[in-house]
Amino acid sequence: MKPAPNPGRAPSLAQHLSRTLILAVVVVWLLSTGLVAWLVDRQIQHNFDVELVESTHRQLYPALLDLQQRHRPDATGAYRAADARGEALEPQVMGAIPGDSQTEPLLMQLRDAQGGVLLRTPASPAAAFAVPLQAGFFNTPEYRVFSLHDATHNVWLQLADPLEERSEASERTLLGLVAVLLVMLPVLAWLIHWIARRELRSVSHLQQQITARSGSNLLALDLAHMSQELRAVGDGVNQLLVRLGEALNVERSLAANAAHELRTPLAQVRLRLHTALDQARPHPHSEGPDGGCVPVAEVRAALQSLETLSHRTERLLQLSRAEGADGAHFARVDLVRLAEQVAQTFWQQPQAQKRLDWLAPETDAPVWVQGDIDGLAIVLRNLIDNALHHTDAQVELQVLPGAHPALVVRDHGRGLTAAQLAQIQVRHARIGSQHIGYGLGMSIVRTLADKHGAELVFSSPSAGGTQGLEVRLVFAAGAG
Repeated sequence: MKPAPNPGRAPSLAQHLSRTLILAVVVVWLLSTGLVAWLVDRQIQHNFDVELVESTHRQLYPALLDLQQRHRPDATGAYRAADARGEALEPQVMGAIPGDSQTEPLLMQLRDAQGGVLLRTPASPAAAFAVPLQAGFFNTPEYRVFSLHDATHNVWLQLADPLEERSEASERTLLGLVAVLLVMLPVLAWLIHWIARRELRSVSHLQQQITARSGSNLLALDLAHMSQELRAVGDGVNQLLVRLGEALNVERSLAANAAHELRTPLAQVRLRLHTALDQARPHPHSEGPDGGCVPVAEVRAALQSLETLSHRTERLLQLSRAEGADGAHFARVDLVRLAEQVAQTFWQQPQAQKRLDWLAPETDAPVWVQGDIDGLAIVLRNLIDNALHHTDAQVELQVLPGAHPALVVRDHGRGLTAAQLAQIQVRHARIGSQHIGYGLGMSIVRTLADKHGAELVFSSPSAGGTQGLEVRLVFAAGAG
């Protein structure tokens, strides 16, 4: 037989949902972080460009003043970075620019119309920036340069930003976004898992309701305050419970009706066989209806078979009643009085009169439990009947008081092996074809024990003995 899967190995729905949501959130967050980083980088570059343009316009006038102090224009009024022979002059280094509040040193050059460097800041390279003399932005491998033309003096002012500085600003922004993700991810994972568990409590509630349903509890599931999906599942289960209840009622009614209808004709046939047997005893043979002879042994065998059939018919009625028992009709039952009444019914039978012993408690105090008195009587009758048929030894009936009261039936026969003990607890199983009762009878006992929340304990040999079989029906608690 293939073993059932272990539910502990499979992840819960909350865990599966949490992992899926966390993975989805991380993927979306990474994509969003990349998009935000790109947008922020574009904004950073734009801000750098705006600042570069503003700084260039702001520095134009101070640069022209410094130019007029350090250089003289030629005859045409233009400034040149070369002498009369056309040789390049060394660029002049600008002094401090009034009003300059830049924290970073300026990379600025003032160039003539031919591209020669007239003035430069101390941080600026001596060589001219490798960009054309055109208004606007241009990039070199190291700098982003903005060029501004002054038509009055026919000079170009160029201000540069290091590209490395811009890259560092973008990297800092990206690292900040990733750091936020790493810090918040554990918090987000815990929050998602907590929300998933809280929202899936209704699934656990539905599972508990379904687990509580049984052949004696087929009430409809409570679907209030459940989501639309769970309500659809619950409606399907409720419809299944209705169909199952109808099927069980049909089965129980069929068994009860069949057994009830068989009782009267079986009793009539048994009576006729007893009459025929009494009439046949003085003679070795009795006359049959067809003129033949019917042996007495065959009449006895037919009577025995009929007794067995009647016995099993009675058990079918008991099983139908046991499976249809309802805990709502339970009341306080005195086990001592119940055991006495059942023992008296067996003492009326010749085969049990001398073999069944009632071991009364030392005190006359009642032993109360909560249960169905008719169902508990069926349990006792089946246990005693099994014991009487299983062995020819003495059978004892006892009630044990205490916090967990118990009904005890024990015999002093040969007892059963461990394999036989396991076998008799299986429905419809018997330890031998010569015994009646260990099949359906023990199933009835087990069903009624479960209805009463009691534990059925088998011991062989019996407690304190060397042989025999002892069966205890131990109740969870007394009724007080």
